[in-house]
Amino acid sequence: MTAARGIIHQEFHSNEFSKRGGTFEMCQLWVNLPAKDKMVPPKYQEILKKDIDQATSPLYVFGGEASGCGAPADLSEGSVRVIAGAFHDAKGPASTFTQVDMWDITINSVDKSFEFDTVPGNNVIVFVRRGAIEVQGKPVESQGVAIMTRDDSTKVVIKAKHEKSQILILAGEPIEEPIAAQGPFVMNTFEEIRQANMDFHSGNFGT
Repeated sequence: MTAARGIIHQEFHSNEFSKRGGTFEMCQLWVNLPAKDKMVPPKYQEILKKDIDQATSPLYVFGGEASGCGAPADLSEGSVRVIAGAFHDAKGPASTFTQVDMWDITINSVDKSFEFDTVPGNNVIVFVRRGAIEVQGKPVESQGVAIMTRDDSTKVVIKAKHEKSQILILAGEPIEEPIAAQGPFVMNTFEEIRQANMDFHSGNFGT
């Protein structure tokens, strides 16, 4: 969803899930818009499981820091589902206003290193949904986060410590603009925040 100039929405699961019950997993991510795009019309992208499944890549075995690209692994060892951006030849279905990569990764093989090449200069976050991993040789447990240093190194090396570890890699181009945030509003200045509040309470929100 692109909130942009303003949208009121609800987040809820399906009626079928309400009847069936069970564990509901959700990861909510806010991606800032550049100042020039903050007042574009709001929109919603319907991205279904089948859309992401069509953008699936094998893992790539770590070939060493000095090597170019490692060799693709067998799909039995795991996979990368691309939600946004690209991973090798797989391109995700989500459209974004700035360069963003979002990879849903499953690693089945334990104690084997796989490599994930990111764009130079990107902010990169590794989130462990399930299992346990090592990132650049350092342990990260389930629900843990690794924030990568923004430097010349673009290769993220991950080794699973549990079978079927599930990971999200989130990477994006830094916007390098000031941020003002209050409640659900994220703008560049607090004057813009005040205007957003006025628009919301006067019925002009999203117009």
